[in-house]
Amino acid sequence: GVHFDIHGYTAHDTDNWLELGYHLREEHLNEGYLNPRDSSIRALAERSPAEFGSLVSGMDSLGWLVQQEGFRVVPSPQYPRPELGVEGRYFRGGYTTRKWGSLHGGDIDCVQLEVPQWVRDGSEEYGVKLGRAFAQWVLNHYPGPEE
Repeated sequence: GVHFDIHGYTAHDTDNWLELGYHLREEHLNEGYLNPRDSSIRALAERSPAEFGSLVSGMDSLGWLVQQEGFRVVPSPQYPRPELGVEGRYFRGGYTTRKWGSLHGGDIDCVQLEVPQWVRDGSEEYGVKLGRAFAQWVLNHYPGPEE
């Protein structure tokens, strides 16, 4: 399964993008060093046929689906590295991703979402779009029990 830890922020006025935290360090994303053993989606990486880089910022990523809904998001195919932003700020996730994600084993992954103020203050369409992206990612990577 997967746990989503959803937060809001107001401090990153310049980039003003959505941030997906998989417990990967900002400098590692910028260097292209992506190790599933350092990630809160380790369980997904271990069972998925997709390469880990694709799960984080490629065509198999939550970032890809959020990007398709019209949002600027990091990591994603458009912004695989935080340094591609103006300020390049990025939060990798905190206590919840470390404690409750699959970083140290287990089957439950965790993704932290940092949402800028404009998305939270905007119209209801943003929630629908994000919900659609998240639901599709869950369907793609967390199939239900076989019948």
